[in-house]
Amino acid sequence: MLQKTYDKVNALFEKAHGYLSTRELLENRITTIQIRSMLEDGKIEKISHGHYWNRMSGREKPDNYKMIEACMTNPKAVICSLSACYYHGLIKQEPEKLYVATARTDRGEMKLSFPVSRHYFSLLSFDEDVLDVKTAYGNIKVYDIDRSVCDCIRLEKEIGRDKVELVVENYKKNENKKPEHLLDYADRMRFGKITRDYLG
Repeated sequence: MLQKTYDKVNALFEKAHGYLSTRELLENRITTIQIRSMLEDGKIEKISHGHYWNRMSGREKPDNYKMIEACMTNPKAVICSLSACYYHGLIKQEPEKLYVATARTDRGEMKLSFPVSRHYFSLLSFDEDVLDVKTAYGNIKVYDIDRSVCDCIRLEKEIGRDKVELVVENYKKNENKKPEHLLDYADRMRFGKITRDYLG
């Protein structure tokens, strides 16, 4: 492939802060053959079906790249529970898996290059308490801090009691907490008693 083509593609990616979709590449007259060639040469990285990251510039991926890439792959997905608590600063270490919520009716695949723990929510509760966060790299949907803590309590068996206790203790110290909001959600999810036991 000609160097000027690499230069063109690199400039397109940099204008988009490192991420581009297949559609955007095709619209700029980059062919599927050229895309395949750049993948094979390690010039670009496939992050999911139809989305790529630029490797030519040497740019580092953003800190929350897993969240960005998950929401890019499925724009309806919401970062939840332990990953959302990490986003809100309630834990310092990023979870090994990215916790993602989707509606029960959403059966779209989310094949990513890192482990994902996917949880399905009813339509009645799925869209509640969602924060839309705009970044230079793409938008993130994440549940607010109160709901995220409650969802960690609900997923205690998967997350582990020690981690849930750490989340709750840090939540108690957080100036943005709204315990009444958390308990209202917990009651509707039928986790009120367990949540109150955690909150003391």
